[in-house]
Amino acid sequence: MKGGLDIEWTPGVETEPLPNLRIKSLGLAALVSFGLFCLLPLSEFVRPDEWIVRPADVPTYTPPPPPRTEMEKEVVKKLELPTPALETPKMHLLNQPSAATLEVGPGDFKALFSLTNFNPTPTGFAQELVFAMHQLDRNPGVVKRGSLVYPAHLRRKGLEGEVKLLVQINESGRVKVLETVSTTHPDFVEASRKAAEGSVYEPPTRNGKPVKVEFYLPVRFSMLK
Repeated sequence: MKGGLDIEWTPGVETEPLPNLRIKSLGLAALVSFGLFCLLPLSEFVRPDEWIVRPADVPTYTPPPPPRTEMEKEVVKKLELPTPALETPKMHLLNQPSAATLEVGPGDFKALFSLTNFNPTPTGFAQELVFAMHQLDRNPGVVKRGSLVYPAHLRRKGLEGEVKLLVQINESGRVKVLETVSTTHPDFVEASRKAAEGSVYEPPTRNGKPVKVEFYLPVRFSMLK
């Protein structure tokens, strides 16, 4: 053995470590343990992010209506046309006077009294023969026209009508009602008879001589002029 401390290692025989090396190992282990212990509180602050799952509100999607065809557009246009305002026509009664002048004239077709109708058979004795209108020399002219009074209650109701009378004109032109042949309303009869008998004619003649004549006389009641 030379100078210094020489340790010889014999295989199979453990050598005892030095005291300083053991102390350093223990101190290092204690230091590492202490460091790990100090790191434990810090691990509380280092946590993975927590995810909260909430249901999402998905808006409902309504698809737009399909485009209209040309026929549907035409139908919609017709339905959208403005409805015309309908005005109810007002009925106005004519303010007809209660008395109407009769156009009484044989052969006057515009007259209310038409004296060119029918041919009654002459009656009575020979000296009192009654002729028909066509047997006269000419139709007698009107000297005075009778006044036809329209019954007020029938005029207010707007009723029109006609009365047919059998009348006779004597040799002096006076009128006499012989019979009421027909009427559309009984209240027209009295007014028509008065109007007929209120008329005066020229004396009817046959062969230049005054005679009597009979005929059917229609009397018309009309609201129109």
